Amino acid sequence: MLIYLSYFVAYTLPLLTPEQPRLYWLFLVKYSIEAACFVLFSHLLLRPVLKAVNIRTSKRWLLFALLMLLAAALQTAMSFYLSNIEALKATDISKITVLSEKHDSPLQMTFSTSFMLMALTASFSVMYLVWGAGYIAWQSRQARKALQQQMQQAQLQQLTNQLSPHFLFNAFNSIRALIFEDQHKAADTVTRLSELFRFHLQAHLQPESTLAQEWQLTEQYLAIEQVRLEQRLQFSCDIDSSLWQHKLPTLSLLTLVENAVKHGIAPNIAPGKLYISAKATGKGWQLSVTNTTADATQQAGTATGLSNLRQRLQLMYAGKAVLQLQQADNQFSAQLEFGHV
Repeated sequence: MLIYLSYFVAYTLPLLTPEQPRLYWLFLVKYSIEAACFVLFSHLLLRPVLKAVNIRTSKRWLLFALLMLLAAALQTAMSFYLSNIEALKATDISKITVLSEKHDSPLQMTFSTSFMLMALTASFSVMYLVWGAGYIAWQSRQARKALQQQMQQAQLQQLTNQLSPHFLFNAFNSIRALIFEDQHKAADTVTRLSELFRFHLQAHLQPESTLAQEWQLTEQYLAIEQVRLEQRLQFSCDIDSSLWQHKLPTLSLLTLVENAVKHGIAPNIAPGKLYISAKATGKGWQLSVTNTTADATQQAGTATGLSNLRQRLQLMYAGKAVLQLQQADNQFSAQLEFGHV
């Protein structure tokens, strides 16, 4: 509406003089009504045709051309009708008086009605054509954006689901080891595992989870691993209570903790310590998982979980969240830093 209004106001201004202030307002009223009709006709007549997917391309363009001419004719009729309303008769361009640049005397512009109708219809046709091209460009952009979002969601879902068999394999290995040591502990561990997967099945359906949901999953995992590792696994947790509802990629905390237990603590005979913390920072917030290690028994891994997590961070936050890894003095630390709160 603003583009339409600006175009016709600019078109009319050279025909007006400062001695005709009332005409400025009359033209503004008339063009505002015409602009509203332009938008109405565009969305009622042309937009449905451009959005239709069950019409052949050739038929669609033919129908669009016919409807565009119909819209231009209706717009012309509306403009002609407005110029004949008593209150807006002064806006009839065919009868407007302008000043001659050479003789500084008023001249009466006279155009035939048929000429005015043809000129207006041609002008409106061009405007509807421009509107149609703009709408097609916008629709194509929206379609590409929707496709990109669908592809991104599919890729995120694939990466998230990829962790399920990875974790399941490790959990069953833990249970298998317990069967020969303590059948009661093995049974208890199976119960905990079923509880863990009850949370997991609810959580993995979405690419993002709250920190509270992530901790519920991780807590069950640590309980399972502590049954197997006993005193070799000692962990503590310090999470800022204001961060529980903050979002992060699903299974990200579990991935970091599983990586710490499997590669840092489980291979060592000596007791290992695991520390989980989450705190607000000046730029956002930070989640940290730190574990002790022993260089002599450090178990090499495929880094599948960490690589997976990095890909998801890039897809979901586009550089606003990073995973940093640090190894120093028999201690390994993985930090998730989020630049948004």
